[in-house]
Amino acid sequence: MWRSILAMILLPSLTAAQAAQTQPVSPAQAADPKPTPSQRARAPLPHYRPYVLYDGIRRGTAEDVAISVHIGDYFTTPRSPVSGLVPLNLELQPAEGFTFTNLRYPKAFKQKVKFQTTAFPVAGSEIFFKVHAHQNVALGAHVLKGKLTVQPVDMISGVGIVRQLDVEIQINVVEHDAKVIKTGWPFSHLPMAAWVVIIVLSPVLIALWLPLTLLCTMAGSNGCLD
Repeated sequence: MWRSILAMILLPSLTAAQAAQTQPVSPAQAADPKPTPSQRARAPLPHYRPYVLYDGIRRGTAEDVAISVHIGDYFTTPRSPVSGLVPLNLELQPAEGFTFTNLRYPKAFKQKVKFQTTAFPVAGSEIFFKVHAHQNVALGAHVLKGKLTVQPVDMISGVGIVRQLDVEIQINVVEHDAKVIKTGWPFSHLPMAAWVVIIVLSPVLIALWLPLTLLCTMAGSNGCLD
């Protein structure tokens, strides 16, 4: 008797489960399946990412902006060109109320790769420049546009194809005396004033370092602080 009662209770649930498993998938679902969590985690990175040092650019001032390219391991740059390879090249479109200055490409270094026996100068992917907001530029959000030409160099597979990327940089213009805060700027940033102090004081530091080094050498290890 108990078996009959259990069968009567479980039979509708089993029937519904079987119907759900055998239910046909619609063409719309087949064409646009929902990604699983693991598939979403493996989503490709964007080809580039822009960075702005502060969350707002004050009217009448200039701020640092950077673009990091996420294609390939290395690139060549105009600072150290390589025959047959296209270096990084950023072209910014003119924008009313803004001026672009101090365009800086990454410094190159010799790198050994697996696809050839000789090393050649390559560089990272960070391009820096300054954006100057004019005194009368409109407040609020702006989108700066440009074109980035790249030819990535992969350490194993070799030199990639030349690609052109449309670049967009979102910035926010605020009043000249508005308070701004730093964003997630991932690059080391030494203020210009610090560079000026280092350059000015470098002869003094060198002049002090030489006699101190000589005294330490003459006195031996016990004459200097470890």
